[in-house]
Amino acid sequence: MAYKILYIEDLEAETRNLTFERENFNITSLPPSDNIDLIINDIKTVNPDLVLLDYILTEGSNLKYCNAPSIASTLRSLTAVEGLKERPIVLMSNKDNIVNSYRKDYTSHDLFDYAITKDNATKKYTQKFINKCIAFVKAYRKILEVKFDLPKILEIEENLIHSKLFIYLNDSNQSVYEYSRFIFEHVIRCSGLLIGEDILSARLGVSKESNNWVKLIEEISDCKYKGVFSEVYNRWWMSKIDNWWMLKIDEKYSLRHFNAEERVKKINEKTGLDLNVVTSSDKNLSSNYWTICKHTKLPLDPFDGIELLEEDFKPWQDKDYISIDGYLDDIDIYSKIISDLDRKEMRKYL
Repeated sequence: MAYKILYIEDLEAETRNLTFERENFNITSLPPSDNIDLIINDIKTVNPDLVLLDYILTEGSNLKYCNAPSIASTLRSLTAVEGLKERPIVLMSNKDNIVNSYRKDYTSHDLFDYAITKDNATKKYTQKFINKCIAFVKAYRKILEVKFDLPKILEIEENLIHSKLFIYLNDSNQSVYEYSRFIFEHVIRCSGLLIGEDILSARLGVSKESNNWVKLIEEISDCKYKGVFSEVYNRWWMSKIDNWWMLKIDEKYSLRHFNAEERVKKINEKTGLDLNVVTSSDKNLSSNYWTICKHTKLPLDPFDGIELLEEDFKPWQDKDYISIDGYLDDIDIYSKIISDLDRKEMRKYL
């Protein structure tokens, strides 16, 4: 299936054209303009599935007012006021700090679905970039197709969705962009309702290097997330993992009750698989793993971890932790986002 991409850039767009060409994309490249009305009319005429914008469109020219935030802001406003078709808007920039600011602060930068550096998009992670663009297009279509029905968007029973999600995503909010962005940032790209493969390994106590790891993944296939963005993010419903443990492993106590060795022993006995226990830092006192170190990605019991305070978490989201090893590996960064009490405690390792 061909996807229509409109790319607005002040420099030669040949690199981006070659990036998408192999994926059967229809690319339309447009030069920048000081006339925002002309740009919007071009977008309406092309009617793309996705708009790709360079952050600074005035570099090396006499144009003063044409840049990605201005275009994106106008598009979002026209969607709300005039009912202009909603479509994903992706930001590209040569500068890491600009991309990072739009990734982290979605309150003041309520404009872009996704931000990426040009180097990552065209050289380092080209296929991942392409897959994400496709995933956003599909997510927009799915949200409209099911008429903002959250269980259908996430492809899960309503009773397994945290009740407070419906406060953020409900009938009073009919913005495809808001639904897509919120699900992407607050459900998919964080741990809580859904967990990724590293945390899945930690909570089951099973090493991903086990010969039968793939077979274990098949064993819990019913727990796999299948909603929007599932084609680019492997996620599992934690509530379904809990049910699998109670029913399949026939265990009356929760996973959290056991350490990694005990979890693996029980899984091996009930499934007949040959799975190995996941290993972590020798500084950990506990193997009751439930999360991963944000820095090292190794399994971690929050009891052994240091809570990071840089973000506010939604009720359904898990907190982030750093291990002692992770903290010592980059003290300059992590000492600024932990409590005074934890900072004092870490001095004994210096």
